[in-house]
Amino acid sequence: LAQGACRPRGRPGSERARTMGGVASGAKRQEAAFDEEFGLQDDVFPWFHIVQWCAEDAQANAVFRWDLARIQDAAETLTLDAETFLHRCPEELPGSSGFSLEDDKAFAEWAEALLQWSSALRQVRYRLVPGRIKEEVFWSRYFAGLRAVVRRDVFGKEQADPDGL
Repeated sequence: LAQGACRPRGRPGSERARTMGGVASGAKRQEAAFDEEFGLQDDVFPWFHIVQWCAEDAQANAVFRWDLARIQDAAETLTLDAETFLHRCPEELPGSSGFSLEDDKAFAEWAEALLQWSSALRQVRYRLVPGRIKEEVFWSRYFAGLRAVVRRDVFGKEQADPDGL
């Protein structure tokens, strides 16, 4: 791979998820990070990987377009404040999702990158963990909410959550 090319990190998704045809479109803030040969670069880590994870159960040979800025804007609405988080992220990921903050999973690395990306997420986590909810529960709920907003953006409202994940 070329330097900076998007490399799969960990495995919350399948090999199929890492190789599907998702293409970012739209926002100017992502244009510099796009390379025709390798796609979205690690500059926007973990977003490319998160979209792949959210689309891992998409129809075979599906090609879809997604807008990074729109997905990030939707993600920001999950953590406007602690009460908004609790309301918009009420459910944890199901056990079948493979969620874990262990080192052999990508979720911990994604969480770290997302904390760097969003000061609002940092503030909400600080207010809730561990006083109101455990660390693992916080992230499971956040990733469940994030998965829902990404699926709405990529697949539309009617296909947001085909398997109840």
